[in-house]
Amino acid sequence: MSHSSDWQRHDAEVRIREVLDAAKARGAQRVADIDGRFLITFEPVKQTLEELFTKSGPFADDDLDA
Repeated sequence: MSHSSDWQRHDAEVRIREVLDAAKARGAQRVADIDGRFLITFEPVKQTLEELFTKSGPFADDDLDA
């Protein structure tokens, strides 16, 4: 697959999974239509601080005693 972020509508319809994966991995994807264009973007789910800090971090518990 090309790493372009520009798609023709017909191609985007046929290859929608690739369009969505590209938006997630590389940023906004533009899909040209007859009278304009669509801009496909990905927004990751935001976490609350509570959710963020209840997950274990990069250190094991015994690393904190040093």
